Amino acid sequence: MGILLNIAIIVVSVIAVLFVIALIVMWRAKMSPAEGAAYLRELGIEAAKIPGRLRRLARDPRVPRRARWWLVGLAIYIASPIDIVPDFLPVIGQLDDVLIVALVIRHVRRMIPAEAWDDAFGK
Repeated sequence: MGILLNIAIIVVSVIAVLFVIALIVMWRAKMSPAEGAAYLRELGIEAAKIPGRLRRLARDPRVPRRARWWLVGLAIYIASPIDIVPDFLPVIGQLDDVLIVALVIRHVRRMIPAEAWDDAFGK
């Protein structure tokens, strides 16, 4: 039962942090409540599609091999139970994962041709 409680705390912490970040973004963009709700709905839908899009991107022949290795390394890091900051520390344990994912995707984005990125992410 202790493991389930830890997992629940982690999930709630990550959701709370993401919600606060979304609120800050909406506040800085001066969105109305209706615009904010639409933004959150779209953000949730788009976040669920990211793993599949990254997988499609890794299979694209236009993507350089080193970018693929970065994506494979990111997937291994996310799946691995070993982290820089252990996940049993609420909020901070998940924030390092979020930060590493953002930095690696930003780094990979710079290596990938714009056409391949646009094909995978539909821009």
